[in-house]
Amino acid sequence: MTALQVTVRRPFCAALRLALPDLDEEGNRALYGVCASPHYHGHDYLLEVTVEGPVDPRTGLVVDFLALQGLVEEQLVRPVDHRNLNTDVPFLQGRVPTTENLLLAFRERLEPQLPRGLRLLRMRLQESRDHWVELDLSRNP
Repeated sequence: MTALQVTVRRPFCAALRLALPDLDEEGNRALYGVCASPHYHGHDYLLEVTVEGPVDPRTGLVVDFLALQGLVEEQLVRPVDHRNLNTDVPFLQGRVPTTENLLLAFRERLEPQLPRGLRLLRMRLQESRDHWVELDLSRNP
């Protein structure tokens, strides 16, 4: 059966600081640049989630867009939107909140919640107009 891909996008805003606890200010600044500011900084993120699955012959849908969007909102966006990623988000505790780590944590939260028959295919997290990280599970399952 032919599988099709469905993508939803959700924006969110969050504050963060990139710093390793075993480094001093100078070491963190050398590693993370301005993102290591002790005063934090913020991003207007854009999250894209793509799932893949067969078209249900009865409904004509792979998944209802609003249902997928709601799942992404509930599991990923709501817990991080307008929060401090270093202090306010339990599932990020112990992780440096890089865009890469955010995307990996999002995958861990979302994959087990997907409806049966859907496969997480791709996630993209854009932190600015010019910078983003992608997770392509069609290449690395």
